[in-house]
Amino acid sequence: MSNSTKALKQAATLTFESLGFMLVDPEPSEEQQQAEAEARVTVDFQGPFAGKLEVRMFGGLLPSLAANMLGELDPPGKQLQHDALGELANVICGNALPAIAGVTEVFHLEAPVVESLANNGAHAAEAVSAQASLGLDNGRADVLLFMDQASD
Repeated sequence: MSNSTKALKQAATLTFESLGFMLVDPEPSEEQQQAEAEARVTVDFQGPFAGKLEVRMFGGLLPSLAANMLGELDPPGKQLQHDALGELANVICGNALPAIAGVTEVFHLEAPVVESLANNGAHAAEAVSAQASLGLDNGRADVLLFMDQASD
C-alpha cells in the first residue's frame, strides 16, 4: 500500500468515525460491495499539486450520516444530507493532503460539489492516484484521490 493510499484511508477512517459517528470496517464485506450507488461529492484542490478528492457513497447511508453529524435522531432533508457529505469530504481532503505532501504545504480547497450516482458512473478517463474503500453499516464509502502532476 502506497503512502498516499495509507494517508487517504487513515484520514477517511478517522473522519467517518469522529465526524460521522460510524463504525468503519477496514475491508467492505460482500454485502457492502453490492450496495446500491447513492451519491458522489467532489472537492477540487490546488497547491503543491492539484487534483480532486471524490467520496462515493453506497447503500443509503446519507440520512444516518447527516443525522449523526447534526446530532439529531431524525434524518434531515436531502439538502442537509448533501451538505453533510460535502463537509465530510472537505475534512477528509484537509487531513489527507498534508499527510501526503507534508504539514507545511498549503492547499486551497474548492467548494464541494454533490451529485447523485444513480445515473452517473465513474470517470473512466481519469487515473486514480490513491483509493480507499470502507465498509459502513450495510453500505460503503469509496474515497478516491486524483492528483495532477503539475500545479498552477
